[in-house]
Amino acid sequence: MFELTDTQPDCRVPEVEYLRLLGFPRQHILVDRARELADWARAWFTQHGRPWVYARQTDRIEFADNFFRVNDTEFSSKLLREQFTTTQARHAVVIAVSAGRECEEQAHALWLDGKPDEYFFLEMFGSAVVEHLITTANGRICAWADSQGLAALPHHSPGYSGWNVSEQTKLWNVLRTGVASAWPGELAVMESGMLQPKKSLLALVGLASDRTSAAALARFVPCETCTLADCQFRRAPYKRARRPALS
Repeated sequence: MFELTDTQPDCRVPEVEYLRLLGFPRQHILVDRARELADWARAWFTQHGRPWVYARQTDRIEFADNFFRVNDTEFSSKLLREQFTTTQARHAVVIAVSAGRECEEQAHALWLDGKPDEYFFLEMFGSAVVEHLITTANGRICAWADSQGLAALPHHSPGYSGWNVSEQTKLWNVLRTGVASAWPGELAVMESGMLQPKKSLLALVGLASDRTSAAALARFVPCETCTLADCQFRRAPYKRARRPALS
């Protein structure tokens, strides 16, 4: 059974991913005030941020006509149902990552203090941290899955295309139920599905069967949207893809 708790995760956000969230072209070189702000935000988070990661394997996935069940909880995402049935996925891993409340609180304080530039750069760095945490967590799941003769599928989250954000609460309950160890950080899910702290993400990663055909697996290979550098489990080169932006 896979379980991961990390309260000191790697937060070395690649410059190119930070640039993307700041709205700059991939090859852009930051200079002057922009360079100063970007370096300041990174340094502030390194010193004060409290990011964390938690992931746990679920029990068996079951299927019905218009939904699928994880640990007896029904979910309505047609995209995930197709992905799981095509790849014969019968188990999954639920992930929670967060940049921590400190980043959000500091950004809010900067805004109130009339420092919109500092606010913006720290906000975007917090979003970049969340994307980096989910990427590195996926890499660790891929490594474990490979050792078990499985293949990890692309992560998907409530609020992504085809999955109603209202099911965030149900995914959170699946993750929390039965956890015996101390929870690594603060996280709450509001009725709207919004997470607090907002620089957080819940995701589900399917585990494909070793009986899945190469052709079926190729349709859902996560590598093309994964920015993890030097990954020994990569099956396809990275291609930039649109990702939901964290507010």
